[in-house]
Amino acid sequence: MNHKYTLKLLTAAFSLSLLSVSGQFTITNPLTTKDMTGIRVGDNAYLTAANGVDPNGAGWLRLTEAKTNQKGFMYVLQGFPTTLGVIADFEYKDWRNIDDGYFGADGFSVYLFDATVTDANFKLGGYGGSLGYATYSNPANTTGLSGGYLGVGLDAYGNYANNGENRNGSAPANTLTSGMLPNAFVLRGPTSATYNNSNVYLASAPLGDRTGTVEAIRQRNEIDYNTLTATRPADNIFYRRVQVIITKPGNDYVVTIKWRKENQTTFTQVLSYTLSSTTYPIPTNLKLGFAASTGGGFNFQEIRNIILTTPGNLRVDSRSDSYFTCNDNTSNITFKVEVSNDTDAALNSIDFNGKVMDDNNNVLDMSKFSITSLSTTGFTNSNLPTSGFTSNNISGTIGLNAKSSGIITVTGKYYKKGIGTNHNFKMVSTVASSQITDTDTTNNTATTAIEVRRCSVISNPMLPAYSK
Repeated sequence: MNHKYTLKLLTAAFSLSLLSVSGQFTITNPLTTKDMTGIRVGDNAYLTAANGVDPNGAGWLRLTEAKTNQKGFMYVLQGFPTTLGVIADFEYKDWRNIDDGYFGADGFSVYLFDATVTDANFKLGGYGGSLGYATYSNPANTTGLSGGYLGVGLDAYGNYANNGENRNGSAPANTLTSGMLPNAFVLRGPTSATYNNSNVYLASAPLGDRTGTVEAIRQRNEIDYNTLTATRPADNIFYRRVQVIITKPGNDYVVTIKWRKENQTTFTQVLSYTLSSTTYPIPTNLKLGFAASTGGGFNFQEIRNIILTTPGNLRVDSRSDSYFTCNDNTSNITFKVEVSNDTDAALNSIDFNGKVMDDNNNVLDMSKFSITSLSTTGFTNSNLPTSGFTSNNISGTIGLNAKSSGIITVTGKYYKKGIGTNHNFKMVSTVASSQITDTDTTNNTATTAIEVRRCSVISNPMLPAYSK
């Protein structure tokens, strides 16, 4: 048989490194493939790569379709320790392809809940404006997410910040527009079995231009993309990456939310709120999840590239959207490696090493993969090579200001003729610095792998079909 080949982004679905004794952990999942290992997905949510919506390796977790009265959720099965704090990092798209008459709805929540809650006992809060986290009046006495500690609403429509549907508390009246707070981040606190004490309103951060009517605010491109588009908007048109960070700099916990938009290389802080450690003691271990809903208004609400790790140290993460069809003899592959200095000190001597390796951890020779270019943004200094590569092993020194990140973009070509018995290849990136004592070394290495599979006959080359 004459076989052809395809590449896809590989995930197992989770890459997990967990040292519970010290509180160190790193959990990652791109959600770009068919693999549902390590996650629970429910209601209308699904992986787009598993349903043929996107090529395998370039998918998203779609929480809702752009249809009326949708709801969907996902959570990570693995709990993680909170000793050193938490960073929950993810990308999302929120868009629609037809006019709904409401300028989109409702939004979605990212929630942290007590890891002692079992799968059998897990229960969402209300959908609608409660975004799967908060209380809800229909059905009556829906008390909120099981074991919820923090519910961050990314509210497009504007109801999560008010006390409708028996939610507990509202944003101050002078921040509301007709009782609504569209295009805002909104924090609600721990849930409770006692209906009236559950998910109290904590804080909110209205985004963008707040002039005009509630409809005018709602249709601006902040939480969601409000230009009708037949296909998912490209990253240079609409891109959102969010970080929810919990730290304990003193006696109390501080929740910080940052985000990055299209054509930006740095995060902007949009909200900071102090939680009393006495009033809101944090569970020893938490889990992470997402929920979304639509009503008369709707959007495709999608997430991917989840990273869970500890703050306050040097770390690295890596991702790739690259894939190619079975008919390609060569393919351009791009890896984006982000190095973050979360410490309070500027670091001008961060050792970086990146290798493109096979599944036996051997550096690939240039007949199978060849790095063709490397570029950097956001660093204060770099001596990494940018051209003239004779090996797929890159080393050098980079620098970062305190509380900043930089991106290394590595592009190369993979050659089908060189596949041989190799089943996948991967970009392995490692960082270290003698200038600091790193509190968590589990996030000092990041791996992004591309799997090579033989393809059966396919009628649509954009939809992968495999014969292992």
